[in-house]
Amino acid sequence: MAYAPFFENELPGIDIFVCTADPMIEPPSMVVNTVMAYDCPPQKLSIYLSDDGGSDLTFYAMLEAANFSKTWLPFCNKFKVEPRCPEVYFRTASEAVYVEE
Repeated sequence: MAYAPFFENELPGIDIFVCTADPMIEPPSMVVNTVMAYDCPPQKLSIYLSDDGGSDLTFYAMLEAANFSKTWLPFCNKFKVEPRCPEVYFRTASEAVYVEE
């Protein structure tokens, strides 16, 4: 989702509600990576996580993600990183680049 910053005041708020039950089947990192891929002003985005399984893993993964996003999202804005999904960015950054001659 991309937006033009000059239309920021006209954008509606977005609420994302995510339900999880088992962190082994639905890894919290996949959920977080998906949500961080949205290009939306932070004040317009609300994310709600329902952890039906009450997993400690999900709780601590979300805590780490919240801390990571404070650095990651400004980095993406500054360097125009696309896609914003950390998993995709770091996977492509670590893959070897082959140049055909």
